[in-house]
Amino acid sequence: MTKVKITTLCENSSPGFGLLPEYGLSMLLETGGKRFLFDAGSGTSLTVNAQLLDIDLRTINAVVFSHGHYDHTGGLEKLLEINNSLAVYAHPDIFNKYLESAGEKPAYVGPPWSREYLQKRDVAFFPVEGPLELEKGLIITGPIPRTVEYEEQEPRFLRKNRQGFVRDQIYDDQALVVESSKGIVVLLGCTHAGLINTLRYVVSLTGAHKIHAILGGTHLMNISESRLASTLKDLRKFEIEKIAPCHCTGFRATVALHQVFPQQFYLNQVGSVFQFA
Repeated sequence: MTKVKITTLCENSSPGFGLLPEYGLSMLLETGGKRFLFDAGSGTSLTVNAQLLDIDLRTINAVVFSHGHYDHTGGLEKLLEINNSLAVYAHPDIFNKYLESAGEKPAYVGPPWSREYLQKRDVAFFPVEGPLELEKGLIITGPIPRTVEYEEQEPRFLRKNRQGFVRDQIYDDQALVVESSKGIVVLLGCTHAGLINTLRYVVSLTGAHKIHAILGGTHLMNISESRLASTLKDLRKFEIEKIAPCHCTGFRATVALHQVFPQQFYLNQVGSVFQFA
């Protein structure tokens, strides 16, 4: 067990002070004397906010991508201009990302860079297709089993195969799990696999009886009232002590989380710092 510090560098909201909001997400995890970036936002906010928060991006050891959508991967190019020695961990399917638009050709919404681009820059790319322990007590979940019936996938996300475009189940979606001195902490990107699916899998991977904290995007935006109610009911079973949602959680679900878990709820925006020690 070790001390853990998490700083939100990119998110949809900002408290001001020159910090930039961004439609995307990036969180810095510091543990065991190393620094890991979980997602990279969508543009320039990562580098700007890191400078304003006095965070030296040259000290980042690795980037872990929660999934392939551009709002989580787009900031990598700017980051590599500062730090070209880091490693990149992601599911190999991150590059096959499209979005259906009414009356229009499906739009590419994956990383604005390619695997070949990383090779040309001598950036190590590690494909993650199952649970991977980065360090002792630090795990990338890999693809998350879908066992919760009400956590259905949105139909507008697509991927391409030889026959054309098909529905994307976003099996590249994954979470980052760290064991702190307080217990299990889970970093969430967009949680396309479903929040309850994800937390159930974290429990099965770690053997933990409960989860201490969850931070990040929960993809509860625009879901039905019945799904939201089921999610809140099942969320109680994990005995979570800190809930810090952001990004794709949405205003309605954020308010509901605050109402149901008033003692556990924490505001999560650009510049927010969470320490577990």
